[in-house]
Amino acid sequence: MAVDAGVRVIATTRGPERVALLEQLGAERVETEEPELSKRIAEAKKPDAVLDLVGNSTILDSLAMLRRGGRACLAGWLGGLAPIKDFNPLLQMSSGVYLTFFGSFVFGTPEFPLSDVPLQEIAQQVAAGRLKAKPARVFGFEEIREAHHVMEANEAGGKMVIVHG
Repeated sequence: MAVDAGVRVIATTRGPERVALLEQLGAERVETEEPELSKRIAEAKKPDAVLDLVGNSTILDSLAMLRRGGRACLAGWLGGLAPIKDFNPLLQMSSGVYLTFFGSFVFGTPEFPLSDVPLQEIAQQVAAGRLKAKPARVFGFEEIREAHHVMEANEAGGKMVIVHG
């Protein structure tokens, strides 16, 4: 969606087997996720925004990548929910950057009504082929154990769907 909106995207992945998929989805470049990525990327201190889906284990590094006025949104916990050890914003955050948080569990609440999500526009983009929305894997309900195994083994390669009936 970001690429379709004209955003220059640099993606990260833990697995080199996902690089081609991310490039196919429009990422300009793909970096391997590892500690202190902010010190390795050529764009250090230049990005306008970081969408951090890994969580507390990477958010400080995500904040360190940003330009002054840049924004990081913590919107996932793929790396677990362990707290940031001895978090001290004055010592651990770059000056002039913004940290925000979004949890999908707020969708449908009065503060974040579903009507704020442009579902019709997204459906039109999928129909036009600009967004890829096909599930990576579809399992029958009787295959739910296999689906769970695939998910736990980090082999999903995208969203999985379980169908009943």
